[in-house]
Amino acid sequence: MKKIWMVAGFTLILASCGITGGTGNNTADAGLSTPLTVNEIAGLKYMREEEELARDLYMNIFTARGSTLTIFQNISLNAEVGHAQKMLDLLNTYGEADPSTGNPATYTDTGLQALYDQLIGTATGGATTDLDALMVGAKVEEVDIDDINAKKAQVQPVHALIIQTYDNLLCGSRNHLRSFVSQIEAITGTTYTPQIPALATEVNTILAGGRERCGR
Repeated sequence: MKKIWMVAGFTLILASCGITGGTGNNTADAGLSTPLTVNEIAGLKYMREEEELARDLYMNIFTARGSTLTIFQNISLNAEVGHAQKMLDLLNTYGEADPSTGNPATYTDTGLQALYDQLIGTATGGATTDLDALMVGAKVEEVDIDDINAKKAQVQPVHALIIQTYDNLLCGSRNHLRSFVSQIEAITGTTYTPQIPALATEVNTILAGGRERCGR
């Protein structure tokens, strides 16, 4: 990549991504006095960096491929920046350290770093096409849905603020997946095949539904 995208300085339009209102610190949570479990803390930290990964990946795909794929810029700025911030809000609310390196395209979690490095190459390598890039976008949203579901399942019911935030992120990811798949199918002329086999039923159900008004 010849350019590095920096988050600072962009104006965000959060309403379109299902993130409305103020930060998580302003949301009442009866579970604030209940300590987080080890799994809950790990989930928040992982999802903080995974949302950063989507933010960075999408903007760098847009930068590398030019103006042909504005979907990546739109989702990065109008959604993924907000998603990453919401996870930081939760970490701050519960007094947990932020794992973010503060540098785009670099992550504390080695698995996420490896995933980013693989996906950016798949989407922007010398022989790649717009279709390759869009497939990467759809795959990221499938991974995100799978991971958020897993992290949400580990949250104690008393931590309603975390559950609500995960639900908003899931809604946004479902809409992003629909957007990517719409463009993929327009190019291929065929029905999209989910890229995570274990998630196929859920993905097909999502794609059969219409765009959601997340958090509204």
